[in-house]
Amino acid sequence: MSKYKLFLIGLAIAILAYWGLNYDPRVSELNDLLSQDSEISNYPYKFKVFELDNGTAVMSSPRSSQVSVFKFLSIIKPTLSNNSNSPEVIAAQKELAHIQQKAKKIVLSQPDVNQVRWQLDKSWFANYGIILD
Repeated sequence: MSKYKLFLIGLAIAILAYWGLNYDPRVSELNDLLSQDSEISNYPYKFKVFELDNGTAVMSSPRSSQVSVFKFLSIIKPTLSNNSNSPEVIAAQKELAHIQQKAKKIVLSQPDVNQVRWQLDKSWFANYGIILD
């Protein structure tokens, strides 16, 4: 067997082992719960639970102090006005806040979740060519 094939087999085993050690079925259940809500699942950004640790659900968010909400909105709604005070931008911000709060409420409704901690979804932005530190 060639060194290349052995390397690929070793890499596949390492990836599967890493995934298996980090897979949390409860996180998958929480994400399934979020995907069952039509309003959340139809929103252009998919809120998800990254991890559940001692009752704290770490959830993805497209907004934080690192990146302006307008940067996010300009990606999901490219025709949006550049005026942050325009009615369309204000409506888009309100929609984002509503969807994010609804996702939080659904996750917090679970008996094993006591709080939510938001984490900026850097990989989502990276998919759009925006690298955040």
